[in-house]
Amino acid sequence: MKTARNVVGTIFAVALLALAACASNAQVVDHAFSFDTRYDDQDGEVLDYRYGDSKLPVRAPEASAAAGKPVYQSNVRGPMRRGEFLYVKWRNKVSGQVYEDTVDLRQRLPANMHDYRIHFTVKGPQLSVYLIAPKPRPPDAQSTGPRMYRDLETTRIYPDAMKQ
Repeated sequence: MKTARNVVGTIFAVALLALAACASNAQVVDHAFSFDTRYDDQDGEVLDYRYGDSKLPVRAPEASAAAGKPVYQSNVRGPMRRGEFLYVKWRNKVSGQVYEDTVDLRQRLPANMHDYRIHFTVKGPQLSVYLIAPKPRPPDAQSTGPRMYRDLETTRIYPDAMKQ
């Protein structure tokens, strides 16, 4: 009788752990995050960045950020947590001025991020964030966003059009 209770208790505990794991992975989705300051007439050096609260590769290397060393590009694709925010700190290469911005992404991203890409650019004091869809840009749609993704459906999600 005691052994049966132990088995049932163990099964119950395993079921709870499995349920908790499923719940915590609900935010994990296969998508991409990128930036590349070498293109699109950008004049900034990224000093620090973080997409969401993950400590995975969607953040600047801690040693680089601590030393103020620029990071010129990042391209991460695969299963990762859906980011609720994007933090970027950059330095204008011409003026030396340092800027930082945090974007709340919770209302800016689609419910299903599968195969989408978040990409940002920096120019002067302005951070721009783009959502790149996993489908071709319609031929009659205006080409916007980063040059390397102009053949895909691209939407600028920050700054808002009204704020410019």
